[in-house]
Amino acid sequence: MANVSVLISSCDKFSDLWETHFRLYRENWDGAPWKTYLVTDKPTDRRFDGVEIIAAGEELDFPMRIRYALEQIDTDYVLVTLDDYFLIEKARAGILSELAELAEREKIDYLMLYDRRKTDPKKYKSPDVLEPIDLTKKYAVTLYPAIWNKDFLYHSVKSDLSPWLFEPSLTGYAREAGANCQFSPAGTFVILDVVRKGKVLRKADRYFKKHGIDIGDRPLIARSTEWKLAIMEQISWHAPKKLFRILKKIAKKCGMKFYSED
Repeated sequence: MANVSVLISSCDKFSDLWETHFRLYRENWDGAPWKTYLVTDKPTDRRFDGVEIIAAGEELDFPMRIRYALEQIDTDYVLVTLDDYFLIEKARAGILSELAELAEREKIDYLMLYDRRKTDPKKYKSPDVLEPIDLTKKYAVTLYPAIWNKDFLYHSVKSDLSPWLFEPSLTGYAREAGANCQFSPAGTFVILDVVRKGKVLRKADRYFKKHGIDIGDRPLIARSTEWKLAIMEQISWHAPKKLFRILKKIAKKCGMKFYSED
């Protein structure tokens, strides 16, 4: 058994997602269960089979809650995902264990399992095939599902860093630390991205309607907002830095906010 557990990051404001998240997680986890933790802010009476809930306290922000949770976890590696990333395809525990063992053996600090820019069922590869992550790229290290070396993740959280800057800071931290970062194109942890800016994404809404899933009355994101976010995401990922800075200045004048300095 690999020396790894699962950590799902959440908070009370997103607790309406928990029921569906864990139902799909249980349905799609294929094989022996791993120790699973849900970290949130406020104490809760809700319980889910096989899940240990860690209430970190309302005074801790999102990244500090992750750091607090890591102090309660005794595995050397942890598969980190978020409450609004719903598992929608079979996650084979045996293959995930092999990947965790590979990460431990090869001293991999960050093993990305899902990347919206690359994940394509037609191009899935063998689990023993890894691709090195180019840390010169923007958002090379993200909070999409990945297997992390627990100590590396723990030290990436800085107490003086705004929670909005946490994810944008991860790539720079990995670069400075000389981290071994790899991507597994095996399609072992395929998720549906459900929420953006507190509202349900339209792709997720279509999935829920198709599969008869009701997550409650969380509002649907405006189509125009979703388009803007998608366009800026593509520009952020693919545009040369000089061009991105120019477009970013223009977007700021139009009222858009950014948390990354790149």
